[in-house]
Amino acid sequence: MNTFRTIALFILPGWLMSTSTLPFPLQPSAWIKNVNDSLVQGLTMNLQNEKQAILVATNQQRVRRHLSDLKPDAKLMQAAQAYAELMAAKDQMSHTLNGLSLPDKANRVGYSFRQLSENIALNTRLDGRFVVNNQWMESSGHRKNLLTRDVTAIGIGIAGPSKQNRYYYCQLFGTPL
Repeated sequence: MNTFRTIALFILPGWLMSTSTLPFPLQPSAWIKNVNDSLVQGLTMNLQNEKQAILVATNQQRVRRHLSDLKPDAKLMQAAQAYAELMAAKDQMSHTLNGLSLPDKANRVGYSFRQLSENIALNTRLDGRFVVNNQWMESSGHRKNLLTRDVTAIGIGIAGPSKQNRYYYCQLFGTPL
């Protein structure tokens, strides 16, 4: 019995395209799980990189105006991520999905605040610097949130791609009690 199996691997354009012969039997379900795990891990790393890009771009805008850097806050990060995921799941951008107000988002994660504001956005590609520099900085309300002098903490959430191939962004700004 021949234990060699020939497989063809065509995942996504530009990712991996090859064929090979393996010297062992390959269980398709295990192989598919490994591929799926790798794709999810890659997307998770991309989302983390994008969150970092948003933090850097936000702080660059603040430094240009002689404002202090914002520091990531674990609770605000959790609240922003949960809200980005909600927008992506519903494929809808709104500040009040499911009736959640801005204070509700902070209260759900136990963030006590003196000041709180929010920026949201959507984009068809994963590009946090573009969202900060071209979408939020071009809007007076979003720019005001991003450049508020008394804000010290930030939470950043990104989710997607949604069914409509959109990425949803949520940026929460806070000053804790």
